[in-house]
Amino acid sequence: MNAKKRQFDDGDVAIIARRPPAKRGGQRLIILAIIVALLVGTCFLVWQEVGPRVLASSQYRVEPDQIRVAPAPPPWIRADIKSDVIRAARLDGPLSLADRNLTVRMAAAFAAHPWVARVERVSKQYPSSLDVVVSYRKPAAMVEVQDGAGGLPVDAEGVLLPTDDFSPEDAQSLPRIGEIRTTPAGPQGSAWGDPCVAGAAQIAAALANDWKALGLFRIVPAERKPGRSGVEYTFALITRSGTQVQWGLSPATTARGELPAADKIAQLKRYAAGNNGSLDDPEGRPHEIVISHSGALLSKPRPRIDPLPASGE
Repeated sequence: MNAKKRQFDDGDVAIIARRPPAKRGGQRLIILAIIVALLVGTCFLVWQEVGPRVLASSQYRVEPDQIRVAPAPPPWIRADIKSDVIRAARLDGPLSLADRNLTVRMAAAFAAHPWVARVERVSKQYPSSLDVVVSYRKPAAMVEVQDGAGGLPVDAEGVLLPTDDFSPEDAQSLPRIGEIRTTPAGPQGSAWGDPCVAGAAQIAAALANDWKALGLFRIVPAERKPGRSGVEYTFALITRSGTQVQWGLSPATTARGELPAADKIAQLKRYAAGNNGSLDDPEGRPHEIVISHSGALLSKPRPRIDPLPASGE
């Protein structure tokens, strides 16, 4: 061992030993790494043996009755949505919370149902349950079809809804969309694929709270015109007595100068309030109402047509 003498002030001599660099720290790290590797390997072997039994236990297994869907379907939906989804997606067997793709699979299965507008969230709950939060579609109108049937229901976006959930009375209570020359582009739950249907459905949804009070019956396309995003359509509202209201473009339009739907509805309600609560002529004469940008409705006579049939006729 090498040594070095050092003279201190008090005259004493101290001997300081020079030792080689310590190797104990590196050796400890190597030993610790070996221990950790052994523990991990042991845990892996143990999990390989007992893991399948644990994951198959009741705490990880989700049966169909343990899938909770919220909120509850609104009254216009008569279908059992959860049962439909489980049957269509073939999810009737037990599911496992250990499945990493379970929430994705479940979200896709519910999103495919025609009454589901959006899947807001799918979350696992321990032990053994699954929560699904969705938004539902709401019927806006019935599209009259040329074969004489009662019509096909659509929501405010023009998405085709299941017809089996609608009774004849339900169909008669909804606004009608007429003079449509197309058929649905896809199955239930998909968009009709016609801008006339989509625009008319938006108008029907905007007027939902005032439709019956205003005595309205049908929405029809009126005119094609160029727009910022391509061809756009204006629409007319028709009462049962034949009065026609020139509504204009759909609520989703981006055309400059087009009144918001709420302002148009306010004009119609003011007009009806000053006309014995009706858009029709007091003497039964058919006329045309034009919604103006000035805030006042313009009324002019139009050719007489036969009144539209009442509900159920």
